[in-house]
Amino acid sequence: MKRLTILLLISAALLLTGCGSDEGHSHGEEADHSHQQPTEQTQQEHTPGQDEEQHQDGEESTSQSNSLPREGSGAVTQWTDETELFMEYPEIIVGQQATFAVHLTRLSDFSPIANSEVYFTFRSDNGAEVSVEETEVQVPGIYGPDVTFYQAGRYDLTIEIYGMVNDTIQVEGIPVYNSADEIPQTHAEEDPNLITFLKEQQWDIPFGTQEVHRRTLTQTVDATGEIMAAQNRQAVVSAPFSGIILSSQNGNLPIIGQQLQKGTSLAVLNPAIQSAGGENYAQQFINAQSELELAKSNLDRSGRLYKKEAIPQTELQKARIEYRQALTRYQTINEVIQVDTAAIEGYGESIESYRFALKAPINGTIVESFVTPGMQVEAGQPLYRIADASKVWLKANVPAAQQSRIAHASQAAFRVQGNDRLYEVGELDGRLISRTNSIDPQSRTLSLIYELDNTKNGLPLGMFSTVHINTNTQENVLAIPQSALIEEEGNYNVYVHVSGESFRKQRVTTGIEHRGWVEITSGLQGGEHVVTKNAYQVKLASLSSEAPSHGHSH
Repeated sequence: MKRLTILLLISAALLLTGCGSDEGHSHGEEADHSHQQPTEQTQQEHTPGQDEEQHQDGEESTSQSNSLPREGSGAVTQWTDETELFMEYPEIIVGQQATFAVHLTRLSDFSPIANSEVYFTFRSDNGAEVSVEETEVQVPGIYGPDVTFYQAGRYDLTIEIYGMVNDTIQVEGIPVYNSADEIPQTHAEEDPNLITFLKEQQWDIPFGTQEVHRRTLTQTVDATGEIMAAQNRQAVVSAPFSGIILSSQNGNLPIIGQQLQKGTSLAVLNPAIQSAGGENYAQQFINAQSELELAKSNLDRSGRLYKKEAIPQTELQKARIEYRQALTRYQTINEVIQVDTAAIEGYGESIESYRFALKAPINGTIVESFVTPGMQVEAGQPLYRIADASKVWLKANVPAAQQSRIAHASQAAFRVQGNDRLYEVGELDGRLISRTNSIDPQSRTLSLIYELDNTKNGLPLGMFSTVHINTNTQENVLAIPQSALIEEEGNYNVYVHVSGESFRKQRVTTGIEHRGWVEITSGLQGGEHVVTKNAYQVKLASLSSEAPSHGHSH
């Protein structure tokens, strides 16, 4: 009995063992066991609640599929000659209020339009019309009219602006639907290369865009240039005699850059007792003055005697000739010097009683000074150079290889160092006054000289410049302002204004450059708008790690 019990226990154990060994095998069509499952669990680490997250993700996916972008909402960007419009609007359903976000920019200075009356008139093909007036804004430049439509259809919008600008803008084809079910679903892929730069950012800095269009550009020859004093408007003041510039009498000598009027005293020069040539200049002046006084006295006496018929007419004529000769000698000396005899005792009795003040011969600016108090000078030694800068010369040095292209070089423009302004020769009442026919053997250039009116611009003498000289070749090309170009690693890029707050970086190739404009040979099309002022800020926005918020306050 005992052995039977043991055998029964062993058989039961074997039966249980065999049944357990079938785990992992198929037990029929409805069985769902797999040998790969353990491997997948290794590759995808599950955490508590993962099944719940997957369920939520599925719900979100379903929700996203049900909220695809619809055709009803939209954004519009348009330009007129005076205004830029950027307008956003939601899906519009009959009987439901829709709020429009209308951004208005004055193009002359790219400032937000405020303090203006703006009228919005919507008209449909079936004759329905809705009008709204906006006169106050919470954010300058952003108008938010609330509009309710009572008939479905396509509406054309007329925006009338009165204030900062007086302008009218037309927008066509705004859809209005009877119900949300009528709005077709669309799925438009957003360009990942677009750069977001909000209107508020644009308005906060000096900013500007311009339309790409064709214009006539003239090919130019570039040359180095220099602003010079006109030869007939400068003078060198030299020492008329040997002498000394005493410190005691020259405590306030004029300096370089100082403006002077004709006749202003420059320096007091005391003559040397004996000049290098053995002549006493001060004595010469005394003699010339004395001879003039004697000649004048003799002429007066001869005139009285002639009236009394005491002398013949020839004696009177002789007295007149002697007076003129004495006057000429005195004026020759006194032309550039002045005798200071104020409060001087013993005038004419000694050389020390004379002081000679050198005078400015023209109105102008001192551009060179060679005077130091206490210095001795020789006759003819330069002391000052004075230039009248109201008229200046622009000397352009044209490379010899380009001389055949400047047969008609009367029109030119130039920029001076440190100033981005482009000066037109014609705008400065300028004219070409000289063209050399010989090549400088050292620089291998030929010179063109333009005379310019400098009364309003104050171009400094000696300033170097880059001169753009017109040729006869003109072309009608696609062109943009040079300020739109951003150079990167030897290539040029521009930032295209795709829509109100979206921009695109575009590589371009350039051609002719003329008066601040540059030809675009590839990369742009006519009608596109490019950033022309502060394009670098758009570039910085493209490098930002965080996209700015699109929210607006209305």
